Amino acid sequence: MGAYILRRLALVIPTLIGVMMVNFLLTQFVPGGPIEQIIAQVQGQGDAFEGIAGGGDAGTQSAGAGNDTAYAGARGLPPEFIAQLEKEFGFDKPPLERFLTMLWNYARLDF
Repeated sequence: MGAYILRRLALVIPTLIGVMMVNFLLTQFVPGGPIEQIIAQVQGQGDAFEGIAGGGDAGTQSAGAGNDTAYAGARGLPPEFIAQLEKEFGFDKPPLERFLTMLWNYARLDF
């Protein structure tokens, strides 16, 4: 009975790491993250999903605005502002480093 309990307790750690990994992947790589929401607020749209869902005047922005960025709503914003947001939220670091930082913060109960 003791061996069974130890095995079950040993499975808690990989299960928690797996759940945290799924949580990390969803929050980091799904469109509409924190940077897109801030860009939408700065541009006065109020909703980061408006351009994705086809609402309003999503197609009226000029295609050649000059900013080559990964964020569709960032046209017309200075690249320095986008870089500052990425640094603030940690998106300037590789995903593995962000994941390990998240695990370290969770281990220290720093949510």
